[in-house]
Amino acid sequence: MVNAFSFACTACGKCCNSPPAMSLPELFGHRDRFIGCLAIGRVPRRRLGERVRVGRHETVLDETDIAAFDSIADTLLYRAGDTFSIMTQGYDYPSLARCPALADDGRCAIHLSGKPVTCEVVPLDPLVPDKLQHLVLAGRNQSAAYLGADCIQEGQPPDATLIIAAGEIKDANARDALARRRRSLEREREVWGRAVFESLRKDLFDSPAALARIPQGGFLTISIVPALLVVASTSARCRQLCLDYIDSQLALIDRSIEQALLRRRLDDRPVTQELRGFAHAYQRARALLATPLPAMGSESSAPSSLPTTEAYLSGADH
Repeated sequence: MVNAFSFACTACGKCCNSPPAMSLPELFGHRDRFIGCLAIGRVPRRRLGERVRVGRHETVLDETDIAAFDSIADTLLYRAGDTFSIMTQGYDYPSLARCPALADDGRCAIHLSGKPVTCEVVPLDPLVPDKLQHLVLAGRNQSAAYLGADCIQEGQPPDATLIIAAGEIKDANARDALARRRRSLEREREVWGRAVFESLRKDLFDSPAALARIPQGGFLTISIVPALLVVASTSARCRQLCLDYIDSQLALIDRSIEQALLRRRLDDRPVTQELRGFAHAYQRARALLATPLPAMGSESSAPSSLPTTEAYLSGADH
């Protein structure tokens, strides 16, 4: 079978070694468990004829591949010279090496109560065209082996579910999860992403010095407050939802820093400093959101209609 990979999750928890990317409504739903942030990454621009190689798997990108990458960029990403991703995600101390939702037995504590869609997408990547997902799985197969897991396998062994073969996603659940994650990212872009991108353009995306802060193959993490201010400007109800979220986040940050101080790890210090920065940003946002709505912007300038945004924040339109 050509470029075929199968997946058999045993819920061992080995890949749950950091907080996942999460939509803003998902973060609101788990406000007492996950500290939220904005993660900004640089997405490589693919070129016609480019060779993409992962292990023994290699593809030369053709016009169809480039068109597929461009379609993803046009609907899910942001362009300012380079192409960028802007996503909300959970944030925690890397030294803990575990997702905040991972229970003591190594199982997901929220598997049946609001598990993030991005977790359902594993091991696929919503920013890669379906035809090239085998390269994603080839790379993650190597990572899984490094972690001591054997969940991704080439071919179709009897004890695993065939995920992809010959450029097609074969598993219906995988197709559905991937489609839902892409719809979620498109919705995020519509509701707050484009407005946040424009608000950061001058100080980040148009500044080579600032862009140098985005690590190669990684993310620049900043406060989630810019996204909150966009959705809070829509209505008094959205503003109150954001205020409630901020209060929960301030309490969670306090608890996280207190636990870190007890661990006395030197490598925790930069994260503690960043968390304190998040807390200061939340406090400033809280003071701003205490201002009556007209002072923050009119309904006509809101990124989307009032009922739609309220439904989005509550998770009712997902």
